[in-house]
Amino acid sequence: MAATGGARRRRGGRFEAGGGLGTTLPMELTLPPVSSCLPELRRTAALALRGVDGDVADEALLALDEAVGNAIRHGSRGGRPVLVTLDVDDGWVHMTVRDHGPTAELPCLPDGPPPTMAPGGRGLWLMSQLVDEVRLERAGQGVLLSLRRRAASRVAAGA
Repeated sequence: MAATGGARRRRGGRFEAGGGLGTTLPMELTLPPVSSCLPELRRTAALALRGVDGDVADEALLALDEAVGNAIRHGSRGGRPVLVTLDVDDGWVHMTVRDHGPTAELPCLPDGPPPTMAPGGRGLWLMSQLVDEVRLERAGQGVLLSLRRRAASRVAAGA
């Protein structure tokens, strides 16, 4: 199914933004490697996160937006699409972002925030502040980034 900005949603029990109110998850998107697709990503993911606590959904959306932005800027120089999934299962929000590279070296998760005046380097650190788990692994010539966030509010859960 073609969508605004070139995003494609897979059918067959998968989330479709225009699929009506009871159709939710899992969400799978194939996005072109251009930043103009980010607003549609946010809208589609927000619809998929209906029913998740507002603060949790906001944090998950921000982390996902940053992850896809990074994949577009740093991991899709070859012009191939970015693959995005989002699912809520067993009390967790699961998100993956896969680019096709080429990526010479697997990025490292930072131990802390970058220096105040650094021109970049905040993306992975920000994601690590917004979700409970961040994993990076090689996927062909690209990178697979996996994010997990508890679906319950950290405040409500006593964290």
